Amino acid sequence: MSSGNFNPLGNAAAGSGFEVYPDALRKATDDIYTARDKVAGFGSEDLAQIVLRDDDVGMLGVQANVVHIFNETIAHMRDKTDKGAMQLERLAEALDKAADYYETQDEADFKRLRDQEKGLN
Repeated sequence: MSSGNFNPLGNAAAGSGFEVYPDALRKATDDIYTARDKVAGFGSEDLAQIVLRDDDVGMLGVQANVVHIFNETIAHMRDKTDKGAMQLERLAEALDKAADYYETQDEADFKRLRDQEKGLN
């Protein structure tokens, strides 16, 4: 099981040929939060306004249960948008956590290099 420590590199050796920029992760996090807000707004504002009533479909529509089926479908779509917004929030939180990790690593590397430089002088 996981020890609770976040290490996106796993057991990979240093010098793997790629770099991570915490600022880019933060920007992506902001974009994902914006997407989350749009998805949540679609469900809570736009879809919430779509309601069908018996008066809208006439006698045959009422007999065919169109109103119930339509409103259930909208409710299902709202549920899906809520779940999608929640997943986007989790993704943004994970990216933010990764940015924190890499910022900490960058700070540790900077301190180590600074201390090495002081030792050389």
